[in-house]
Order: sequence, then structure tokens, then C-alpha cells
Amino acid sequence: MVKISKLISVIFIIVSLSNLHAQSIGVNNSYWIYTTSSEMKDYQITAIEGDELVINNGNFDGKIPIEEIELISLPPGTSKLGQFFGKNVGACGGMCVGFLAGVVAFPRSLGVSNKGINGLRAFIIVGALAGGYYGQKVGGNYLKADPEILVDMTMWTVEEKKEYIQTNLIY
Repeated sequence: MVKISKLISVIFIIVSLSNLHAQSIGVNNSYWIYTTSSEMKDYQITAIEGDELVINNGNFDGKIPIEEIELISLPPGTSKLGQFFGKNVGACGGMCVGFLAGVVAFPRSLGVSNKGINGLRAFIIVGALAGGYYGQKVGGNYLKADPEILVDMTMWTVEEKKEYIQTNLIY
């Protein structure tokens, strides 16, 4: 029984000290646009018509005056803290589920003869790995990071704003 507790402690240490993999950020065409009167989240910038910016949120097109734009930022991604806590909580929960599934599959593993103990260990390890993987994904999406400000346009002229948006944000 001492070997199981050592195995569980080693798995717990490995899971809690493992590196957090940053998710790769590809070309992101979705922006948060802050104006003098509102904020618009997850909009795509499609075109510029005159002095108005044409934006789309997936359902409908909208137009906003370029002179009202103050900030443009990227939407927040997953947070490293959320991934860390999600991975650790998920791994602990996965170990518990793996233990229970292992006891059901190998009921003699808890007896005096220790038959099936390797099967129980395998269930615990697989449960911890699966729980850590899915916990990292759920935790990273549950706790969001702060949005990354691309540009602060509060003191820019309309022409400067149009030029920046044309060259950097419209693909």
C-alpha cells in the first residue's frame, strides 16, 4: 500500500509542476472596438466606406464613424492561471475517477493479495492525464486573460486612423 501512495504523490508533483503550454495564436480577425460611447466585442473589420468603418459580428454588418474610435484590441485569450488551476483540479479529479474505475475493474486490487494492482495504477495514471488535459482546456477558457490593446487612437486624426486600419487590420 505504501507504493500506491508514493506513485500518487509522484504523479501529483509531476502534474502540478508541469509546464503550461501556450496556445498558438494564429491570424485573428476578431477585434474589440472601443468608441466614445460604446464597446463592441468580437467584430471583424471588413471595409472602410468614406469616414465609416464597416464591421461584422457574424450575424449582421454595422457601420461606425471612424472619428469615434478610441481603442482597438484583440479579444482576451486563455489565461495561464486558469490553465494551471484547471490542469491541477482536473488531474486530481481524474485520479479519483481513475481510482474508482480501477476498483470496479479490478476489485481484488484492494485486498490482501494485491492482485490487479498494476491495472489499478494504470487507471489512476490514465485518469490523471485525461483529467489534467481536459481541465487545462476548460480552466483556460473559464478564466480569461486581459484583452491585448493593439492601438490607442484617442489623439489621432481621422486620416491617421483610416491609414492604420487599411494597412494593418483589413485583410
